[in-house]
Amino acid sequence: MKSRFLFPHRFKLIGWIIAIPALILGGLVLFNDLSFDFLTIKLPFKYYFSDSFVTGSSKTHFNDEVSVLNFTDEIAAVGSIIGLILIAFSKVKIEDEYVTITRLESLQWAIYFNFSLLILATVFVHGMAYFQVIIFNMFTPLVFFIIRFYFILFLKPRFEKN
Repeated sequence: MKSRFLFPHRFKLIGWIIAIPALILGGLVLFNDLSFDFLTIKLPFKYYFSDSFVTGSSKTHFNDEVSVLNFTDEIAAVGSIIGLILIAFSKVKIEDEYVTITRLESLQWAIYFNFSLLILATVFVHGMAYFQVIIFNMFTPLVFFIIRFYFILFLKPRFEKN
C-alpha cells in the first residue's frame, strides 16, 4: 500500500528540531507570560482582532491610537503545530500495512480520547481556565496520536516479548 500523504522519513528529525523548542517556548509564554521585545510591532491603526490597545503619539496616526502586537505566542503555536505534524505524519523506515493500520487506529483513538477529554473539560472547567483548555486542545490530538502510534509500533512489541 502506498502512502500518498506522508512526509519522507527525514522530516521526522526536522519536526523534533522544530517542535521541542516551540513547545518549550509555548509553555513559557503560557505560564510565565514570556514575550520577546524584538517580536513586538506597533501598528499605526486600531487592530480589531487584538485585545491590547495602547495610546500612541499624534505623530503616528491622526486618531492617536496604536495597536501593539507581540508575535512570541504565534511563533510558539505555529512552530509547535508544524513540528508535531512533521513528527506525526512522517514515514517510518519500513512503511508496511501494519504501520498503516496502526497509524489509522492511533489517529482514530487520539481523536476519540481528545474529544472525550474536551467534553469533560467543557462540563467541569469554566471561565478563563476553559480558555487554557482550548489552547491545549489545539495540540493534544497530535500529541495523543504521536504517543499512541509510537507506543504501539515500538514499545508494545518489547513488552510482549518479556
